[in-house]
Amino acid sequence: MWLMLMLAAVFANPAHAQELLPEQSAAKARQVLQQVIGALGGQAYLDVHDTTCEGRIAQFGTNEDLMGYTPFRDLWLLPDKNRTEYISKGEHTILGFLMDVDGLMITHGGVMITVFNGSEGWMLDKAGVSNQPEDVVKNFTDQLKTGMNNILRARRNEPGVEALYGGADLIDLKEAEWIEFTDSDRRSMRLAVDKNTHLPLRWVVATRNPQTRERSEVVTSYTQYISSDGVKTPLNIVRMRDGRKITQTFITGCKYNSNLEAQLFTRASLDQRAGEVAKKGYKNAKDKN
Repeated sequence: MWLMLMLAAVFANPAHAQELLPEQSAAKARQVLQQVIGALGGQAYLDVHDTTCEGRIAQFGTNEDLMGYTPFRDLWLLPDKNRTEYISKGEHTILGFLMDVDGLMITHGGVMITVFNGSEGWMLDKAGVSNQPEDVVKNFTDQLKTGMNNILRARRNEPGVEALYGGADLIDLKEAEWIEFTDSDRRSMRLAVDKNTHLPLRWVVATRNPQTRERSEVVTSYTQYISSDGVKTPLNIVRMRDGRKITQTFITGCKYNSNLEAQLFTRASLDQRAGEVAKKGYKNAKDKN
């Protein structure tokens, strides 16, 4: 017990790390990042161009009380096309949780599909197909810019994106190292890496409300990695905002590079799906892709 307390005291604050010159810090960060990419699958991880994942997501209320589980299927055509299909038995504000927007929900159960294609977005629910609200689309594009996989695969090489070594830490009794990212728009992101496996433990995105200037922090934690198509995938993903758990995602399986069609990420695909739903009944319809 005393040893654990001593380790916690030593690693609890990354600021205790040895001071490095900026050039040394950047070099150390590049070294750790290469280890992370290697642990995630190396070139197989970097070469991912589309993903299909299935599972269920748990939502939590303001007191972290469990609000229920929602099965989902999540499709990506990188870098900026996403289609997520949800099936609900009741009213859930699932989109509000995921996109940081209040008041959006699956009503009266059934299927809801959200599609984002760059700066455009649409939604299919019981009322039919509609355009996504501007704030939802903006939050999607913002989350693209600060997403961990997007940073690791592409944005870390963009002009204006800098990575520095943030020091050692102890996270869930695991030795860890921090990498701190900033970009030309002053976005702040941090990656905690397991020092032994080199796999991501946490991804932290800090933002500031432009009106109130209040700082907010979203922390995503990753555990239970498995290898799928040569890419390491976390099966358990917990998302917290300002210290409060908001979602926990349980992945049952992922496929990579299955050649998803770009048509799936258009409004036309939702219009077609809406016609199928109208014929078969909203709750009983099953997606055909």
